[in-house]
Amino acid sequence: MTGSSDSALVAALESVAQAVQQQPKAETGSDGSRRLVTFLRNHPPTFKGRYDPDDAQKWLKEIERIFRVMQCSETQKVRFGTHVLAEEADDWWVSLLPMLEQDDVVVTWAMFRKEFLSRYFPEDVRGKKEIEFLELKQGDMSVTEYAAKFVELAKFYPHYSVETAEFARCIKFENGLRADIKRAIGYQQIRVFSELVNSCRIYKEDTKAHYKIMSERRGKGQQSRPKP
Repeated sequence: MTGSSDSALVAALESVAQAVQQQPKAETGSDGSRRLVTFLRNHPPTFKGRYDPDDAQKWLKEIERIFRVMQCSETQKVRFGTHVLAEEADDWWVSLLPMLEQDDVVVTWAMFRKEFLSRYFPEDVRGKKEIEFLELKQGDMSVTEYAAKFVELAKFYPHYSVETAEFARCIKFENGLRADIKRAIGYQQIRVFSELVNSCRIYKEDTKAHYKIMSERRGKGQQSRPKP
């Protein structure tokens, strides 16, 4: 996955402008053109295909992040998103699209998303990610690194990724903490995930600061002792 360069942006705008002219009137017009320009000026990444599940997830996440700040129709999302497919991924989509459009079916972003994940993030990979999440422990990671990994993997396990799973998320995160942090934080029974992570981080930073001060005091004490 690579970011779009300025020259690529110009070429993309020209190419998409030609495509837009061929669309029905309802899908064109100044408003639609502005959205195209807005999408491309957000420098959407290019996805070239091949087997790289993590890269596929990152690409999809970035494209949908751009869509969140735009007011695109379902067909516009499909057209804009698939415009930045390249090489193998573009070949795959060009061959698949006619089959999806049979019987005058309007292809939505949800349909594209399902086909894309099936192609580039198959079920066996998702299963491995679920197992990785269930076995996740803090280990040598910092609290920040552990929290980031937890959030990244939680989306592959529906039980912990829905909004109503806040309690379960906190229990799972707490159980994976290193023993010293778990002992210090567990009794507080924090059940808001962001607050739990922040409390763990503050505890660890305070502990580091405490040991640093104690070490400096010991060093000064040794220096002040009279030589025999």
